[in-house]
Amino acid sequence: MELKQLIEAVLFVSGKPVSLKNLAQSFNTPAGEIKGLITELQKAYAEQQSAVEIVETVDKKFVMQLKPEFSEIVMNYAPESGESKAMLKTLSLIAYKQPVLQSEVVKYRGTGAYRHIKELEANGLIERRPKERTYLLKTTPKFAEFYGLKSDSAEDIKKFVGEHLELKKLEESAE
Repeated sequence: MELKQLIEAVLFVSGKPVSLKNLAQSFNTPAGEIKGLITELQKAYAEQQSAVEIVETVDKKFVMQLKPEFSEIVMNYAPESGESKAMLKTLSLIAYKQPVLQSEVVKYRGTGAYRHIKELEANGLIERRPKERTYLLKTTPKFAEFYGLKSDSAEDIKKFVGEHLELKKLEESAE
């Protein structure tokens, strides 16, 4: 087995971003060499016009993911419960309208949104701060990392949600 194949296997199996430091330690190889092999993998996927890509996240980790333009098309094939789809809609609404009041999210998504918000906060994807008699919600850098975004700015996240998640349905549910 080649080191490049091992790196590819780790990124595939992990399903989450992996740091260069972690890969270097795991394979007892200099970080620069690991970075070079990841670059080779990125180029190979690009040349093959693959539906899969390896991206560097905001906090300098690497993740193998489906290219965003394929996400909506294959979403029906992903094993997902109704509850996780509902939570994804809540997360999408928060990401698109951030910063947004919790009371506004509940107004659009229903009382189940309280449970979603607690779980999303526990998973580190959103943060909430007290604001008058409710909370102000926004995504965290972990959200950007999870989705393989290069920036965690509200504008970039809104653009991502608008382009890659079902924005038309999201806007309809928010009206």
